[in-house]
Amino acid sequence: MSDFLLKINPFYKFLFLILFSSSITFIHSFWLNVWVFAGCMFLLLIGTRPRLWLRALKILIPVSVSAASIFMTGLLFGGGATGRFGSITAESAQAGIQLATRLYSFLGLGLLVALTTDPYELVKAMQKHARLPRKFAYGTLCALHLFPHIRTEYKNAKLAFQVRGIRLGPLSLKPIFSMLVNVFRWSETLSIAMVSKGFHEAPPSAEGKEV
Repeated sequence: MSDFLLKINPFYKFLFLILFSSSITFIHSFWLNVWVFAGCMFLLLIGTRPRLWLRALKILIPVSVSAASIFMTGLLFGGGATGRFGSITAESAQAGIQLATRLYSFLGLGLLVALTTDPYELVKAMQKHARLPRKFAYGTLCALHLFPHIRTEYKNAKLAFQVRGIRLGPLSLKPIFSMLVNVFRWSETLSIAMVSKGFHEAPPSAEGKEV
């Protein structure tokens, strides 16, 4: 199986995502949504490794739940729906299908770029081809490398509460507050590191200063 999608310049893939998704935003067509999604999944099948294809299928599971919810919303409250809680009509069914397939079309485009693009290579390509400032590139890479640590810190915070015998509900904010304390500390450390690397504003000129 070929890996040609992994070899394409990340900047061009990102540019394709922005331009193509912007163009189909203004086109309301069921068949366009279907063909876009099918084309993206086909390209993922023939242009990536099998593990990435399986990863895309796993992502489709929660998205399908959202698509079903959007479909029901359009079905009951879309065009032509009447009554206090809506009613099913041909127009509302068409609206529900249109909204659900539109979600799949944008998902396909996102998967096509996200699963075949390394974030580090994308930032380097943006810096080279789009003249991305070095400060912004460095800060973006720092944020990307922080995400795994933030997830680990959240798990550690929950474990610390459990060790102390404090029961946490599924929506408890206590571990989040504990996690944010360390995140703010990390951000301060990163800002100091950026200054030490020369990523800081130039000092004001000393013009007009008397010697």
